[in-house]
Parts: sequence; structure tokens; C-alpha cells
Amino acid sequence: MCVQDDSLGGGSLSRLNRSILLGLAFLVGLGVNSSVVVAGSPSGSSVGAFRSVGSLASGRIGALIYHGVATAFGDVESISGILDTLGISHHEVTSDELNQMRMEDLIQYKMIIWPGGYASQMSGSLEASTRERIREAVLNYGVSYVGICAGAFIAVSPAPVKGADGPEWGLSLISSETLPYYHLEDEGVDYALVQLELPQSKSTGVVWWGGPTFPEVPRGVVARYADRHEPAVIQSRAGLGWVVLSGPHPEAPPSWRAKLGLPDSDGLDHELAAKLFKAAFDGRELSVI
Repeated sequence: MCVQDDSLGGGSLSRLNRSILLGLAFLVGLGVNSSVVVAGSPSGSSVGAFRSVGSLASGRIGALIYHGVATAFGDVESISGILDTLGISHHEVTSDELNQMRMEDLIQYKMIIWPGGYASQMSGSLEASTRERIREAVLNYGVSYVGICAGAFIAVSPAPVKGADGPEWGLSLISSETLPYYHLEDEGVDYALVQLELPQSKSTGVVWWGGPTFPEVPRGVVARYADRHEPAVIQSRAGLGWVVLSGPHPEAPPSWRAKLGLPDSDGLDHELAAKLFKAAFDGRELSVI
């Protein structure tokens, strides 16, 4: 479940033009060129540069999960259950608690997981300085980040204005304009079971509930929406951090399918969600498509 305020995302630009501009801004935000430079890191950094921070992360504990304002019902509980199966410790934090956390509190975690919900309300529940601390924890201290649906929307936003306490909205882990919705949103569809193409496997049906699509990230597309072949799950370096973003909900709890009337012959997709979480936790690249 994700809702993003369109007023934050580009006004009256056509979907095609906006996607083109977003793609360019997105790649600039990543520092992408022929050598795929890491955003916010010294020029010429590579995958090896990210892995070199492993010694810094080795003493960290598990995952910090946002469970604050506007979180989708049942999502955090499902994420927590998946982490339990992986043996990854986790701690849930409200908006107020997150506003009180210091940098040293944030960087004790190996990764931050941001669930679905209402991205604008989530962002608005946090102080600008809090959003800046989260941004710095990822970019400068190598904390990984997994954003699902609203968690993906909030991860991608314009960079902070010089002198500001933090981004005007969102976390700006990747500095760019607001992500575009997957086309079903523009067609008046609120939720659906969508087919995803994955590396070296047949397509699988995954719950989509208002999530985004992504620009083409070189060597970073983990899954695609099968109907239009657009990126549905991506991975990227962001400074010293490792970021995994998903438009649909592989972690969706069983109750969602029942509530939304979405029969799924493939069953739950928690194995896919677990792969995303474990890759972010380990700072490891997933296979791409």
C-alpha cells in the first residue's frame, strides 16, 4: 500500500516526458557514468568501495523498521516475521522515537527497512533534521536501506537545499524527482496481482498496491513488471550505503490477499522478500534481469 502526493512529483508533465526527465535525474543522482560511480562517494568508487566498509558494519546489530505514522496495516508484522525466519534481529520505531534518535543510534543498525503506507504523511511526521540523519546514515556511514512501495517513494526525493536542516520532503537517499507510479495507478486501478519477471525464473504474481516504477539503473534491475518490462525492483549504491527498492509488495501478509480479493496460485512471495532483506543486510548484489 502506497500513496504519494502528486503535488510533490512534477505537476502536469506527461508520463512519458516525466519518466525521461526522472530517468536522467535519477542517473545523475546515482553518479552513473561508464564506470558507475557511487553517489556521494569519492570519484571513481566501485562496488569494491562499498564492500570495503564491511569492517565498519561488522559490529552492528540487525534491522531498524519504521512503524510510525501512516504505515500500512499488517506490513511491519509481516516484515518482522520474515526477518525472524532469517535470524535477523530487528527493532520497530515510531515517528516520534525516530525524531529522538541520534546519529550514533541509527548507525548501530546494519539496515533500515521502510514499509508501505502513505509516503507524504510518513515524511511529514519526521523533522527535516531527522530525515537528514537517516540520509547521512546511509550515504556516509554505510547503513543499508530497503524501501517497499511508500518506502521506495520516500527514498527518492530532491536533495536538501543548501543551509536547510534536511530534504524538504523524503529522505533523498537518491536525489531525484518523485518516482512515477506504475501505469495501473493512472488507469484508476488501486491494487492488483501483477506478474514480475525475475532472473533465471518464471514470472511470479506479486501484490501491487499503488507502488512506483523505476528508471533503468545499469546492472541494478532485480525484477521487472512483466506487462511493460519496466523496472519493478532495483538495487543501487548510494554513497557508502546499499539501497534496495521495490514497487510491489513481496512481503505482503496473507490478510491482504483475502481483504483485496486477490487469489494467487503462486502463493506468498516471502521468499523473494527474504532475498531482498538478506542482500541488503549483507551488502550483497542480487542477480539482475
